[in-house]
Amino acid sequence: MTKDVIITDRLILRNIGARDAETIATLIDNYKIAVMLARVPYPYKIEDARQFIALTKDPPADERVFALCLKNQAETLIGICSYERRQSVEPELGYWLGEPYWGKGYMSEAVKAVIAQAFTVAGHECLVSGCRLQNLASRRVLEKAGFEHIGRYEIDSLVLKANVPGHRFSLTRERWQELSRCV
Repeated sequence: MTKDVIITDRLILRNIGARDAETIATLIDNYKIAVMLARVPYPYKIEDARQFIALTKDPPADERVFALCLKNQAETLIGICSYERRQSVEPELGYWLGEPYWGKGYMSEAVKAVIAQAFTVAGHECLVSGCRLQNLASRRVLEKAGFEHIGRYEIDSLVLKANVPGHRFSLTRERWQELSRCV
């Protein structure tokens, strides 16, 4: 594991580049995905992907945005996973996965690897995350990774142009280390 590349059993997590714009636009231009996220427009166009990629070019040293790629097909981008400072002091873990890749455990695998990188390489003490109330798959990913539910909050949905209810989660380095010892 390095700052820029993480390799898991089935995935390569790497920096995003201009070559990923078309794939990102194709995968995330899906209402089922966009409606669950806060900052994603729908429809999602190639220009939206290019702007997103530009924003990820020079992240602060303690923030990362990873392209998730299948290990056996290194150029096949299937989603995104990141930790960035947004509205809170602690970095926020965020992610999405292209619909053809749902239900295979890829996001749980990626999230666990990104959490390890955030705590060991970036040196964070706590991560936060959230999901819409009805996004049970995302909630399961967070709970499997050790996040604890800390309450409800409002998510500003760009797609719905409204605030929608969500669950808020937190994972401390201490809890992550305890859970890692138990495995």
